[in-house]
Amino acid sequence: MYPFTVSYQGARQDETSFRKLTGLRPSDFEALHEPFKKVWEDYFSNYTLEGKVRARKASVRRNSIFTNTQEALFFALVYFKGTVLQEKLASQFNIDQPKASKYLFLMRRLLSDTLKENQKILPKPKLERIKQAISVYATAC
Repeated sequence: MYPFTVSYQGARQDETSFRKLTGLRPSDFEALHEPFKKVWEDYFSNYTLEGKVRARKASVRRNSIFTNTQEALFFALVYFKGTVLQEKLASQFNIDQPKASKYLFLMRRLLSDTLKENQKILPKPKLERIKQAISVYATAC
């Protein structure tokens, strides 16, 4: 249906494309990634994607959707920028739409927590734009 895939590493090579996809410069993305990574790892060390208490240690598996937290944050920011449908985003990341929806639901919370705890991590207009996008997604769910 949608013939190309998107990845953090691929987009990172071209700053203009990266900004179009995420709304952030790569340097802003990296600044946001550090606290996001902590929130992500804290969550997944205790819970599964479905919110159940984790029975075993979390690890990146061969069939993991995101090989690292940069890919996960990139996925969320591309969607929350608001220029791509969930179905198209899922296809571009080679996952199915229901799984994309589960991740986006969780990432909304994790990204919101990250921004709450790190108010000065991004310039205020960018911070507000991401918060607004997250709130729009929250009302759509």
